[in-house]
Amino acid sequence: MNGVSLFPRQMRFVQDERRFPGYVGGIGSGKSFAGGAKVLTKIDKPGLGGVFAPSYPMLRDATQRTLIGLLELTGIAYEQHKGENRIRIPASGHEILFRSLDNPDSVRGPNLDWGWIDEASLVSKEASNVVNGRVRVGDNPQVWKTFTPKGRNWCWEEYERDATGNESDPLHPLYRVKTTENPELPDDFAYSLGYTGRFAEQELGGEFVAFEGVVYPMFSRSVHVQTRETPDWATTLSVDAGTRNPTAILTGRKASDGRRHIAREVYRRGMSSDEIIVAIAEEADRTKPEVIFLDPSANDYILTLQRKGYPALKANNDVTFGIGVVTTALSDGMTIDPSCVNLIAELESYHYPDNRTESDKPVKEFDHAADALRYLIASESPVLEGTLVY
Repeated sequence: MNGVSLFPRQMRFVQDERRFPGYVGGIGSGKSFAGGAKVLTKIDKPGLGGVFAPSYPMLRDATQRTLIGLLELTGIAYEQHKGENRIRIPASGHEILFRSLDNPDSVRGPNLDWGWIDEASLVSKEASNVVNGRVRVGDNPQVWKTFTPKGRNWCWEEYERDATGNESDPLHPLYRVKTTENPELPDDFAYSLGYTGRFAEQELGGEFVAFEGVVYPMFSRSVHVQTRETPDWATTLSVDAGTRNPTAILTGRKASDGRRHIAREVYRRGMSSDEIIVAIAEEADRTKPEVIFLDPSANDYILTLQRKGYPALKANNDVTFGIGVVTTALSDGMTIDPSCVNLIAELESYHYPDNRTESDKPVKEFDHAADALRYLIASESPVLEGTLVY
């Protein structure tokens, strides 16, 4: 592949011809780049392939952008049909479909020569199985999956528990890449993230970590992750804002009988303070919330939003109380839209420290959407602390 530089483990993954190769790695380990480079090996003759991601924003902003960048880097001409979420390679007639997996039924349709699931640990096992079933034509039908682990979910079962967990497996070879193995990253990148302990093993080492002391053990994808129509339900936004850490914005819906549904999430890294204000305002303009709850420490954001006419309030940030009311909401059947992939993953891995005491709070890692959920539920509860800031 002219113009594409791959380090040795990436190259072995790209060249692997087995049925379900997996690339598991830490943040910045080159997962999507390797997944996109593997696409380039499939498009030199007529055929149809599929590129998949957990949600449409992730598909558009990350996976698709990576692949288009590789096409342009290698000088491969392409025609982009945005209305159909499709790319055509004129030289070979090969076509590439792009689909979000927050609704697995949307994948059912044409048979595919190959499939790539990016950020596979954030999709459901059902969605992965649907893709596996669609890829069944061509000389070597193959589905590859790139991801950072999120606890011991179905990806762990598929690639480690029920397979060898390494590159030798005949059906599910696994290429494990640490963040520090990517020569394109600054030397201090991994250190600058500040991750420690088991969370660092997962997010930087690509290890499948079993988190003990999960905060919400009652959470279940099969029970709580559902699509739901909520046309007349009250709307609330909740925000955990971060410049160094990700910013999470959740849209909550509540029916008059108390039923709750988390309908949307915005989850972005590397935003400036001004960009955070713009993102909150855009989401508020889209969803028309009755109130916007923010961490009480985000006083400047609250004041700025109020001056712009948005109903921003300080959230109740009592951690113990918040965990209690979120637990009650989950037990009472609160649902979460499948597109909220980061919130779902955080609820599965949000955990207490080892050997915790009664006063210990959850570990402050990968908790930004979980914090936003806590603000939302706690601040709507009877001991509401949120008040307008003057």
